[in-house]
Amino acid sequence: MTEGTPHPTPGCRRCRGGKEFFRYWDNCYEFDVDRARELVQDGRDPVEVEEESVQASVDECRIDEAHVSHVDPSFPGLIAHIRYQDADGVVYKGHVLIDGHHRAARCLRERRPFAAYLLTEEESLAILLRSPGAPGLVPSATGGSLV
Repeated sequence: MTEGTPHPTPGCRRCRGGKEFFRYWDNCYEFDVDRARELVQDGRDPVEVEEESVQASVDECRIDEAHVSHVDPSFPGLIAHIRYQDADGVVYKGHVLIDGHHRAARCLRERRPFAAYLLTEEESLAILLRSPGAPGLVPSATGGSLV
């Protein structure tokens, strides 16, 4: 485990250890969370995430309430850049929380700020393991591609 990562709690099915990945948008994106954690150990400061964004991130994932109770909410999450190109070639950019959903849920519950490390666009591409815009992968159902 990387420095600052909460230690696994025995008996918790979410604290199983091993390699960690984050899949997004019906598994169209896959990010290497362990590699992202390594990248942010360069001395950068985490940023405070707006409560509305924290709530949106928590709302769009499955939260295991038993896990929320023992995560360390002081450990920052990870935010990656994400891009989507539609069938007309229009590129949309945004951010996605790739690590820290349970810590974010605990912060919301305790009415405390949630912080996260923001990866650069280059770092986000470096940890992106799967995307429908990548060679050999199937385009998205909407006819666009994710790059």
